[in-house]
Amino acid sequence: MAIRFDKDTRRATNGPMIFFSDPSAEISLGEEIRGAIEAKLSFYTYRRPGDMMISFGSSESVVKGVEVPGFVIAPFLPDLPYLTIPYRPPFGLHKKDELSAIDFHYSFPSYSTTRQQHRKEIEAIRRQLDEIGFGKIVAARAIVENQKIDPAATFAYLCRKYPDAFVFCFSTPLTGCWVGASPELLLEAHVATLKTMALAGTRRAHTPGEWDTKNIEEQQMVTDFIAEAFKKNNLPIVVGSTFTKCAGQIEHICTPISSPIDLSGFSTSQLTNLLNDLSPTPALCGLPREIALRIISENEDFSRGFYGGFCGPYHAPGDFSFYVNLRSANIEQDRVCVFVGGGITRMSDPELEWEETSLKSTTVMSALVLE
Repeated sequence: MAIRFDKDTRRATNGPMIFFSDPSAEISLGEEIRGAIEAKLSFYTYRRPGDMMISFGSSESVVKGVEVPGFVIAPFLPDLPYLTIPYRPPFGLHKKDELSAIDFHYSFPSYSTTRQQHRKEIEAIRRQLDEIGFGKIVAARAIVENQKIDPAATFAYLCRKYPDAFVFCFSTPLTGCWVGASPELLLEAHVATLKTMALAGTRRAHTPGEWDTKNIEEQQMVTDFIAEAFKKNNLPIVVGSTFTKCAGQIEHICTPISSPIDLSGFSTSQLTNLLNDLSPTPALCGLPREIALRIISENEDFSRGFYGGFCGPYHAPGDFSFYVNLRSANIEQDRVCVFVGGGITRMSDPELEWEETSLKSTTVMSALVLE
């Protein structure tokens, strides 16, 4: 049974608290989120796709890696550490084991990406893709607004508006506060099966007709990448039937992928190796991954931070659900940044890419609730 905040001292919860999607729970959850922010505690809250339950928890510590049960948060860059908001304070935790700001290199973007900057980046990416002859690279943009946003109310609104998304909100001194509604499963362990999906290609929801060649090729790259990652880790792979997945005002091409294995013998090191091979995915980074990371670093004048990484609940190597951090916003005291990106191939048109990212941004921009 979870222990609620002491209303005077605002101590951390002891494990996750469960709320249900009704008006009275929304008020209580909002109080817990605002209380954690006021007390400067690390906290998380999330609602799985199609679920009525909302989990919330808080902690006075943040630990490194995927080692203890808790809410895991991973940055975009693969050379930076994962962190966990633990369900309970880990036994024997020392200050030296805790993460610090030195472990990360993220600063809040100071201004929005302009249309001209976005076009320039896409043109640079296309030139480099022409040189290597294949691949895709994700160009992201930052949309910065000077507004005071209520994270709790925004989270509740996203839960109502996007019932089929993984809706999340988390905050730590290292990450800042993030809220989003992700349509993309990175990796999940459930009933002797590892599950993921290849999600790529974008167009306006309910567009009639077949997908175009550019989007089909972009999505196939993601499918092939995931298949190779599973094979590299000696995991059997089952590729499901591809379908069109709706996510708010847009839709994507989605291919479910699974691996039936005995999860009782799946170790933390095996899980970490697989996560390192999967994230960042080609849908958020590109292919070849090392080249994509270099080109992104050379062309984007802001840090993605935790956009494009992943987050979600972890109980054991055979029991977790991690979703890609996208359709999300980073909230500060009096400003907010929404991150959005699109896959660039040699066939990409800068004007169409700008329109696509503008459409994607509506998922979160339309849900931001002012204080």
